[in-house]
Amino acid sequence: MYLEIGGKFLYDQHAARVLPGFDPESKKVIFASLKDQTEILFCVSADDILENRQLSNQEVSYKEYVYRMLRAIEKQTGITPHIVINKIDVVDRFDLILDFEKEFQRKNYRVWERYKIMGYPHNTKSILSEDGFGNDDHIPLTKNLVLVTGAASSSGKMSTCLGQIYNDHEIGIKSGYAKYETFPIWNIPLNHPINLAYEAATADIGDYNMLDPFHKAAYGKDSVNYNRDIEAFEIVMNITKNVVAKTNFMNTYKSPTDMGISSAGFAITDDEACSIASLHEIQRRKGRYQQMIDRGEGKESRTKKCDELEEKCREYINSKKYTLDHQKDL
Repeated sequence: MYLEIGGKFLYDQHAARVLPGFDPESKKVIFASLKDQTEILFCVSADDILENRQLSNQEVSYKEYVYRMLRAIEKQTGITPHIVINKIDVVDRFDLILDFEKEFQRKNYRVWERYKIMGYPHNTKSILSEDGFGNDDHIPLTKNLVLVTGAASSSGKMSTCLGQIYNDHEIGIKSGYAKYETFPIWNIPLNHPINLAYEAATADIGDYNMLDPFHKAAYGKDSVNYNRDIEAFEIVMNITKNVVAKTNFMNTYKSPTDMGISSAGFAITDDEACSIASLHEIQRRKGRYQQMIDRGEGKESRTKKCDELEEKCREYINSKKYTLDHQKDL
């Protein structure tokens, strides 16, 4: 089974900041206990390699950030990840992608290539073909549980999972997909401060939360998800219809929300504390984006987005009559 891991893999600082009391190392403890039956795929984006995407408040290159994460995963789980480079365009500075690949191969990592597909994620006929997923490297794996993580959001984790399932099927291997995702929290309001803070965290790639239309159609209930998973669900439906066996557990998925494993919303005991913490997180993210702008590396649209999110967050806090000094007593 391919289990996509949303958020930070080893130490989830964002979750700890917006959910006071959340253990930021909880995922790591679980993963380390499963090391004998687990492999890890670590996804990076060709776009991020070419743009040297900044993923730290410090001035650290994307390549160096990736290497630090890989070393930390090896040290703390005992598993050496495979590296998967997603969204490669062979006519766009492919020499830089090859340089990245060769450098990590010299460090004894196995590196795999997956290519940009025109019309992704909507052109499912092309995606589920030899010219789509069939054109990617098929990663040989030996363990039953494959954890799929990445350097950051929009690194191609879901695409990697679905592409592997397609190529597994082509050679007679049965496999499936699920997602361990903390944010957005599906069973709290769309404009809850926690979910707004998630949007602030992904303002650099333009992600946004939305109600899951598939969940509403299937169950008549509102559920919060985000744009990229909802857009990609058409691929999941086509894989369940045309690729995997009828007995595959993926056939139970009626919505993107169904794919996820998350009980975080049920664990919230102090909504006020979480709401105030989320407001502070939006403000923190705005400050980080402003620092990037000051260095000539960011876009004003990101700070503007945070201003809009902060306004919605304050509206929620005021509607609940929460006090901004609530956290001082925690």
